[in-house]
Amino acid sequence: MYNYTFKIARDGVIRSFDADTDDLIFKNGLYKADGGFSSLFNSSHTDLLNGFLTRAFESGRLQCIEFYYGDDFYQLKCIRSQADEAICIITNNTKHSQLLKELETHNLQTIVDAYVDSVWSFDRNFSLVVANKAFKTTRKLLDQQELKIGDNIFMYVKDEAFKKWLPIYKRVLNGESIFFEEKRLRNNEDQYVEIYLTPVCSKFKSVIGVLGITRDVTERKKAQQAIEVYASELEEFAFKTSHELRRPVANLMSLAPLIDMDNESVTDQAISKQYMNESISQLDEIVTGMAQLIQQYKSKLNGKPKMTE
Repeated sequence: MYNYTFKIARDGVIRSFDADTDDLIFKNGLYKADGGFSSLFNSSHTDLLNGFLTRAFESGRLQCIEFYYGDDFYQLKCIRSQADEAICIITNNTKHSQLLKELETHNLQTIVDAYVDSVWSFDRNFSLVVANKAFKTTRKLLDQQELKIGDNIFMYVKDEAFKKWLPIYKRVLNGESIFFEEKRLRNNEDQYVEIYLTPVCSKFKSVIGVLGITRDVTERKKAQQAIEVYASELEEFAFKTSHELRRPVANLMSLAPLIDMDNESVTDQAISKQYMNESISQLDEIVTGMAQLIQQYKSKLNGKPKMTE
């Protein structure tokens, strides 16, 4: 892409080329169709290029040199292809590196934009560095203004929001990771979000910014609340049922001794008494087990996200 290919004669005359005419070595008119290989750069490179070309023809092996020209860093490779001709490739590594960085940035932004959660990041000066579409859309709805990369993260926010978020962000800039759940009012409806704030560190382990992710958990929260309501109603049902059933159970248990007063045979009385006691015990175990099961289920629902300290 930023490799320029030349065919060069032994005396340095360029016979053909395939190059980017926007590059610095062509913009300044240094190259002429009938010029020599050493005319590509300024006079300070003439001896370097001549010696480089001589070694390529005499050795017949690949030769490589690197040097700066202007603000760009070039790499030259040359190998003899025929007795009187060599192929040379010039690479502008600076432009190539810039292109790779642009591609990396573009790909990263594409991935972030595709994320359904709001993703944003800012530096120690609270300047917005990264923001995906979800975050920008949310901020525009809240602020009625469009927040752009480079803007202060607190731009357009109300004083109440500033006082709330500034101390939280400072904690993260001091190295703390924070996660909490928040209830918001959006279009006159309750919205629940989970917020993750993580410090961004440099290769030297110093905090240089904050990465934030806001995840909409409204549907999950509503489902959880519905389950909690159902569990509460079920618990109430079990409580009432257990107490209502215990009364007849107690009555049945109190009637057991009265069997001795009936005219039944001793054997029949013993069998009836045994069946009655067994049934009563089983019924009591079922009711008790139901209450315990509901209590265990309720305990599982109590695991709610809280702000970490």
